[in-house]
Amino acid sequence: MNYLWEVLLQAQSQGMKKESVKFCPARSYSPYMELAEEYLNITRLEEPCTVEVNPNYRFQKVFQTLFHPDITDYPALRIGLFQLLFHQLGENDIRAGMTREEYYKKLLGSAFARGDYGTDNAEAYALFQGEERQILLEGLLTLYREGDSIELFRHVMTALIPRCIVYGSNDDPYELLIYIGRRKSETLERKVQFVLKQFMNIRYQAELYYEYHFGIIGMEETMHVDEIAIC
Repeated sequence: MNYLWEVLLQAQSQGMKKESVKFCPARSYSPYMELAEEYLNITRLEEPCTVEVNPNYRFQKVFQTLFHPDITDYPALRIGLFQLLFHQLGENDIRAGMTREEYYKKLLGSAFARGDYGTDNAEAYALFQGEERQILLEGLLTLYREGDSIELFRHVMTALIPRCIVYGSNDDPYELLIYIGRRKSETLERKVQFVLKQFMNIRYQAELYYEYHFGIIGMEETMHVDEIAIC
């Protein structure tokens, strides 16, 4: 399950009472997902259940003041309001159906998984899971709406690979130097190549550096002996 409305529909299908489902702000969550990651692969709810959610995924304007870090008064009241509001928002979701954005992402993800974009792309797409797929699909929708850009490419790469750094080249405006920051593996390489293929304009060439960063004069942290990639 990925969304608020999926939890409520699953509860209905199991004959659970609405009061048995409790919502609370997640202690740790991804900005790209509505439910905490532990709920992604759940197919059945246990009664009673408490579901941790990211209130800022779609409803930041509603909850940013209610749960501001500086506000500590009336915790029981704020949790109660959170519960009531999320149940109402979930009911609104069920009546309104999936948002257009989520509907497009679901269609696009299904098309990749079926192999509509080719067997190679289907196999590469299958390597991404959970939050990674959300990042990819949001990026692809942005790409189709607004066209390619280095900023979009950089955003997707660094969101999928947190230590990744994308540099422009001083010698060639169409060359990128990309530090992955992780040990090279077959799975990682296929993921990186998939992102390059989908998001990088064909005018650009990319030089990839996996485990070791290339040395940059003036930046001591990149100049360690036996830890420098040769450009």
